[in-house]
This record gives sequence, structure tokens and C-alpha cells, in this order.
Amino acid sequence: MKGFFNKILRVNLKTRTFKEEPISDSVYETYLGGKGLGSYLLMKENPPGVDPLSPENKLIFCTGPITDTRIYSSCRHGVFTKSPLTGIFSESYSGGKVAEPMSRTGYDAFIFEEASSGPVWIEISDQNVTFHDAKDLWGRYLFYRRPSITENQ
Repeated sequence: MKGFFNKILRVNLKTRTFKEEPISDSVYETYLGGKGLGSYLLMKENPPGVDPLSPENKLIFCTGPITDTRIYSSCRHGVFTKSPLTGIFSESYSGGKVAEPMSRTGYDAFIFEEASSGPVWIEISDQNVTFHDAKDLWGRYLFYRRPSITENQ
């Protein structure tokens, strides 16, 4: 299928391992786009009755066939999981600068499973997947915050 890499990356946070898995063209033909792929993977991966807050609940990130192109809204990605609020299917979409580097890794989706025993961040490229200890980041406010007017005085 044009626009897809026909592979996903499965990341196990508990064992800190990963593996690449193929996705057939028939999946892309039946479940259109990144939204279709994310929905298919969530229904396939999450067993019925899985607790949304358990390590068995998969967290799936997907890009679509136009991601990282010049087409309008090609900077979007989707996140799929079972909702702790409703106990059913949950999907969320975001735009910005994240989807393009996700697509450049050569994967159509990332499935995160299990739970890490401690804080970890993951570096994914088209060459490798590296797990990094994130204890030094745990509990820190990492986003830029504009100083208020009173702080500038």
C-alpha cells in the first residue's frame, strides 16, 4: 500500500525489549488510514475485559499514509487504548511536530505493552530502539513556562 511501511514496532516496557512485525496489505485495504490501523490493532491486541489501568492494556500510536508529506494535516498522529473513564475504546489525535519524526522511523504504528519497573524514556530511530533511565526526569516540570509579569519585576 502506498504511504505505509507495512510494519509496526512492539515495545515491551517490562522487559525493555522490542520487535518489528509485518502488517499485510489486506489490513490496510480493509481498515483505511492510520485511524483504521489503530482501531484494528487495538481490537486485535486488547483482550475483552482488560482493565484499562493494567499493564495488559496496550497503548498504540499510529501515523497515516500521508504523514510527513506536503498534504494538509499530514502532521497528525493517533493514540489508541482502552479508556479508564468509559471502559471502552479510546482514541485521541494530535498535530504538530511529533508525527513526522515518528514516520521517519519507518514504522506505521508503535505498540507499547506491559509496564516498566521504573521511569524510562525510549529513543526510536530508523536504526535502533534504545531504552534510557529517566529517574533524573521523574517529577520534574519539563515544559517551558513563560514567566509571569510579576516574576519579571
